[in-house]
Amino acid sequence: MMEQVNIKKISMVLFCLYILAVCILCFMKPDDLPQVERTFFGIPLDKVAHFLMFLPFTILSGLSFVHKGCSLPKGLAVIAILFIVGAGTAYGTEVIQAQTGYRAYEIGDFLADLTGLGTGTLLAALYLIFTTRTGNR
Repeated sequence: MMEQVNIKKISMVLFCLYILAVCILCFMKPDDLPQVERTFFGIPLDKVAHFLMFLPFTILSGLSFVHKGCSLPKGLAVIAILFIVGAGTAYGTEVIQAQTGYRAYEIGDFLADLTGLGTGTLLAALYLIFTTRTGNR
């Protein structure tokens, strides 16, 4: 039981640090960002960055909010809610960026956010399904 509490605390701290890092990356001035190659295998690098920024959202928040021993349907429902919260967060960052004067709202960034978020959600759901069925949670 003590191990479960420690994992929850660590997960919550990591999730908070992750959200802070996403905010910093989303709202810093573009001049402050490092200059790197423009594409990665033909994909614009800023879209890859958005994908990677939102990939861990559901995984980290799932570790924080899906409790050991909860039923599979309840766990999947929590993960679905976390996806919706993540999508709102992604949309909110784009809307706020549009208000800054030095960043812009880009639908492509939002779609990359959703793709990363969806991938992370799928991974979190598969982990939950696998560990619930094998009894390893």
